[in-house]
Amino acid sequence: MEKHVQEFTIHAYKGIHDLSLEHLNLINILTGDNNSGKTSVLELLSTLDNPQNTGAWVLCARTDGIRTRNRLHFNGFYNMFPIEDDPAIISYTFLDADNRTNTITLTAEIEETQISEKEMYRLNRLSRAGSARQDDEIIDTLCMHLYTYINDRKVNEDTIYDFQTTISRFIHKKVHFIRTTYVSPVDHAGSALNLNHILSEPELYEEMLSILQTFDENITNINALKNDNNPFFTEYMVLTKNHTKALPLTAYGDGMKKAMLLLSAVVSARNGILLLDEFETAIHTSAMDSIFSWLLKSAIRLNVQVFLTSHSKEAIEKVLQCSTELQPYINLYTLYNFEGKNYVRRMTCQEAINANDNLGLELR
Repeated sequence: MEKHVQEFTIHAYKGIHDLSLEHLNLINILTGDNNSGKTSVLELLSTLDNPQNTGAWVLCARTDGIRTRNRLHFNGFYNMFPIEDDPAIISYTFLDADNRTNTITLTAEIEETQISEKEMYRLNRLSRAGSARQDDEIIDTLCMHLYTYINDRKVNEDTIYDFQTTISRFIHKKVHFIRTTYVSPVDHAGSALNLNHILSEPELYEEMLSILQTFDENITNINALKNDNNPFFTEYMVLTKNHTKALPLTAYGDGMKKAMLLLSAVVSARNGILLLDEFETAIHTSAMDSIFSWLLKSAIRLNVQVFLTSHSKEAIEKVLQCSTELQPYINLYTLYNFEGKNYVRRMTCQEAINANDNLGLELR
């Protein structure tokens, strides 16, 4: 079991300056008011996979959920940088499992320029209508030059234009620092599940069935069904005692979909970091104990460091008290923003339980 990240400090990112998470544990709960920086911490942690690749920063730009025709990556990247800082810099430092300190810096320079219409279409992966011999119009545009540094060494240069709606999400197969897996509060509603790695491991499969039976005690089996028309799509079919035919997993409610997404995510994050934003979304309180206990015990077993964000007092208490054997591995961080400055209160699991039960201290 490794603490892949022992300390994490954001020097500058969006509205955050000098926010430090110290003495990180294997399971770290982040809570606090809106705009205190919880999601921003997860976004920056997600770039540890490949910070030298521009596509790794798209999550930080928050443009993935926008429809393609309205997705201007220039705007998203521009808003990542603290607006009052000149020059524009994003910077964070982390202490890794080997006690090495690493600093990642992304800088931006804005420039007015011109570009050909042909190049504009190429960058947006579009084809022009009409004759290929038509005049190539020159267009006025703004561009953002991005420079990425790791430990003061430049590792990437890229340019984004103000008309750009596509950015390559290609990430090099070789992880630069640590494998990261991010799950948003709404991914269960639209993301395609990949349960194949669970179905192929008997122990994980049996545990998954027990979680499914929390939602429907009649469930007996789940199988992967390939689509002959689309070899890249797998549909998961659920067998139950009270149906003669298997039902697609998509026929079940959001709670069960979210549970399956969490189970899939923790296995995908093996030997890396799992980032769960508002992790309790769609999970009914009656199912929280079994799901959270399985999720976090599996993370410890699979060498996964977990970062959770939540506004829910009940969900936080469920995690803190879901298993006595997990409690030494849990820290609670409450983030504050006061008069433009960022503060963090850290408590161990036992300190948080005592503060909540005996002192009446608000944990959020």
